[in-house]
Formats: sequence, structure tokens, C-alpha cells
Amino acid sequence: MANPLRTQLLVVLVAGALVACSKKAPEPTAKPVGPAFPQAAALAAATKAEAAAKAGEGKLDPNDPKHGARKLMGLDVGVFVDGVQASVLRYGDLPSMPSETLEGGAVRYKLVDYVKAIGIAPASIKSIHLHGNGDRIGSVEGSELLKEPNRFQFQFLSGLTGTPTVRWDTDGLKNEFVVHEIRKVTIYVKKASAIIDAKKSCHVGADGECSDAVPYASGDAVKGTRIYVDGKMVGFVKRRQLADALVMGDTPAGERKYNVAKLVAGFGVDPTGIKAMDLVAGDDVIAHADAAKFAQLAPELFFTLPKHNHGKVRVHVPATLQVAGSSDKDALISSVQIFKSTKPASRELSAISEDTDLSVQLASNTATSRD
Repeated sequence: MANPLRTQLLVVLVAGALVACSKKAPEPTAKPVGPAFPQAAALAAATKAEAAAKAGEGKLDPNDPKHGARKLMGLDVGVFVDGVQASVLRYGDLPSMPSETLEGGAVRYKLVDYVKAIGIAPASIKSIHLHGNGDRIGSVEGSELLKEPNRFQFQFLSGLTGTPTVRWDTDGLKNEFVVHEIRKVTIYVKKASAIIDAKKSCHVGADGECSDAVPYASGDAVKGTRIYVDGKMVGFVKRRQLADALVMGDTPAGERKYNVAKLVAGFGVDPTGIKAMDLVAGDDVIAHADAAKFAQLAPELFFTLPKHNHGKVRVHVPATLQVAGSSDKDALISSVQIFKSTKPASRELSAISEDTDLSVQLASNTATSRD
């Protein structure tokens, strides 16, 4: 005779198994894809990397339709030496210097090579302060840099574009605070290093709060198109400082035309000794001239200065300087890089587009005053 309790238990087990078998395994949730941003497109690929950044390092919403444009903002990271801006730390402004490509494709640069390339003797440095989000600061003493030159390396968040990021551990350093994304660099050579508050890990202002001010700040903020010679910034464009001698007449639209070669000469550079010139928009080289092409085109190579662009120039770029198959085009330029004793890094030309113009306009988006 069957045991009623055993029969009921068997029924329950069978029913449970049937229900379990009827349940379909959940399908993986589709990951949202952020809108691609042409030309500076590698910036869109930084979404995942930013999501993994430490708390307080400025995450962005990949579903924001303006996400691609927002990622172009604030990429002009100022480098200040004793309070005076000496360069901009971004891929497009890098001087010719050694790099290392890792197995996964990441490209890294040594901090010691960078400071040498922009004209600073490593042995003269008291300290380097790396300002991150929230104005908090990581730092490297000059003695630490000299002792372990291979230790201190950086790379850019999206490979060959994006925010510069620290790629060294801070264990055993005088300041062990970790900064991930670099927003500003202050270097101390002749002047005493600014004091970093031990508790707040920042430069503290008169109000007792973290300050974004540049210690010993002097001179104008660099907003206009930058001029580099062999990796060293020799100046930048300001509308009110353009001499009449640069003028070449007006465009059909009535814009004043200025000569590029004379602009460079105005910063103390003899155009006759130029071996090569690169025109850079954001992180893209959009035009290249060797010595022969520069000498040939110099008399007629001109730029205009659009209003409300903080001194960013628009160069009329001949087709012969652009990527193959191009026609003459106008392009906003973030930097003019001149090479006299060094060679430009081997970089592919990028096509001039609305996106290259946008990358120039947005890079220094925090600048709001007129030039």
C-alpha cells in the first residue's frame, strides 16, 4: 500500500522540476552604446575607462547625446613653470620624444623625457605637482624623478587622445596621494614648491578651502593658437598683438588675412631655417610641410582670426599639405609646430572636418573671457 505522505512529496518534487525547466534563462542585457564622435572618435572609446576611474574623478553618462562633444572639453592641460605657462600637456602638443607601446596597445611616456623635451633640465626641478579633479594634488619631488626616471610614466585616456593620466604607483614617495586624471601641472624650479595641505591634499586658499589658483601665477593665460619650435612653446596668438606687418589684405568675405610665416617670425623664429611644419587641430595633424613646401608656400600661406575663438586661428590650408585627395580648405588650428633642429614624430595626416574644428573650439572650454 502506497504511503500518502511519500506520494505527496513526489508530486511536489515533480511539479517543481517542471516549473524550473519551463523557466527560460535570462538573456544578457544589451549594453548601451554611446554615440560615436568622428575624428576625435577615440574619445568615445574612453567611456569604459572613465567608468572604472576612481571616485571623484569625473564620470560621464555614455547615453548623453552630447557625450562625444563633452569629452573634448578641458583637454588643454596647462603646464606651468614657476607660475608661467610653458606648454600644454595633450597628445597633439607632445614634442618629439621617446614612447613605449605596451602589449595591449597603450602608449606610455616618461615624465623625465617630457620635461626635458619642453626645455626644463630635470636636475633643476624642485618638484612637480599634478593637479587632479577637485583640485587635489599628487606630486613628484625632483630628487625622486632623478632617482627613478623610469618609474614616472603617463599616457592618454583614449590612447592617442584624451585626458593625460598618471601611470605610476606612489608607494614610498614623499606624497603618496594618487591622482588619476591630470588637469593641470605646476613645476617648481627657481621658486619654492607650493605647500600641499597634508589632510586635504591640495593647495589651500585664504578661505581654507582647496584652491585652483596657479601658485606664483604671472602672464596671460594661453588661450590662442600655440606656437612651438622643436617642442618648446615660444608664444601664442593674441588678436591685439598681431602687427600690421602680418596683414596680407582681406578675404572675399571681408576677413583680415595674416601671413603664417611672418607670425612665426614674430616669435623670433627665422623662417628660412625651418625643416618642417605641422598644423595641429586638437590631437590631429591636419597639414604637414617639409622644408621645400614651406619655402614655396610661405609667401601666400595665410590665416584669419574668427571672433570669439580666444585667439584660435583659421588657416587656409593648400591641398598639397593635406591628406591625399583633398582640396584647399580652411581649418581651425590649436597649434603650429615648427621643427628646426628636431624631426616631427611620424604621424598620419587626418582630414580637415567640422569635427577637427570642434575639437579646437572645445578643448579650452573653461576660457570665457574675450581675447
